[in-house]
Amino acid sequence: MLGMGTYARWGAVLGLSLAAAACGSDEGDGVAGPTFGTGGSSAATGSGGSGAGSAASGSGGQGGGIQLGGAGGGSGGGQTGCTKTDFLFVVDSSVSMGNEQAALTAAFPKFIASIQGATKITDYHIMVVDTDAETRCTAAACAGTPHSTCNNHACNNVYKGCDAERGAGVIHPTGQGSSNKLCPIDGGRRYMDQTQTDLSGTFSCVATLGLAGHQSERPMEAMVAAVSPAMNDTGGCNEGFLRKDAILVVTFISDDPNKEDTGTAQSWYDAVVAAKDGKAESVVMLGLIPDGAAATPTKQLHWHDFVKLWGKTGLKGDVASTDYAPFFDGAIAVIDETCNNFIPPPR
Repeated sequence: MLGMGTYARWGAVLGLSLAAAACGSDEGDGVAGPTFGTGGSSAATGSGGSGAGSAASGSGGQGGGIQLGGAGGGSGGGQTGCTKTDFLFVVDSSVSMGNEQAALTAAFPKFIASIQGATKITDYHIMVVDTDAETRCTAAACAGTPHSTCNNHACNNVYKGCDAERGAGVIHPTGQGSSNKLCPIDGGRRYMDQTQTDLSGTFSCVATLGLAGHQSERPMEAMVAAVSPAMNDTGGCNEGFLRKDAILVVTFISDDPNKEDTGTAQSWYDAVVAAKDGKAESVVMLGLIPDGAAATPTKQLHWHDFVKLWGKTGLKGDVASTDYAPFFDGAIAVIDETCNNFIPPPR
């Protein structure tokens, strides 16, 4: 089993290439690698047995590949290790986020290829939520003088029901810069799984949220709502997304210069841990945020403080980076080790 600081090299895993997405943010130049939070909870391991996995360097391509994983026996009441992961992406949909959404959709194919090729994870749910409830393109706005980002498609498809719920999985982005269509998610759900037809293309459809989101961006509130029992239980908008026998990997992305979210870093942390039955060690928290790679950040300290609470499973990167691939590269080993150390509940 690899340590938290080991970075998986994607290029040698499946030989995929990634076009870097251009980013025009005013937050400054991106920093290639992620930085880790300190303190807080870390992954719990069983006291018996040791993991069998080890790093194996590969040859060819750009450097070597890394083989992650290894089954470890534990005496903590059950077998450690998992094959299931729930991926939640919370993405700012406000007017300044076009380049950042493009960077995410460009990085995703390589990220999921590394999950498939360098870990034991074979069963996954993937859901995208935005950072508001209703967009700027409400019925009232479209009946009057709507915001410039409210194109005809948005005003002819005003959100209702789950589409207008903060934290519900996005299936129909609308407005300027968005996919402007109902995305073809298999099974009629609001999230994808490993059987999804054209997974990368469908992810790009839902994650190209556009620029018509409300100007009050609340990624923490969206995250908490997305994993809440009301959303995930029978009849909820995200029914079936969050699973007890899977780890949860959250990625939240925003360049908002203000603190719009209600609550505190501790309250958001507590809500996510509660959604995972008190098992903080089953969560990986990834934040692409202003000053994300700074050792002593001066911007958006509430998000930095939140990531820090997760300890070794909290990583942060700079939202202004033009290429998110190195950030997700650094997350692979963390996700893999969290999964290896996870003790699923008895069936």
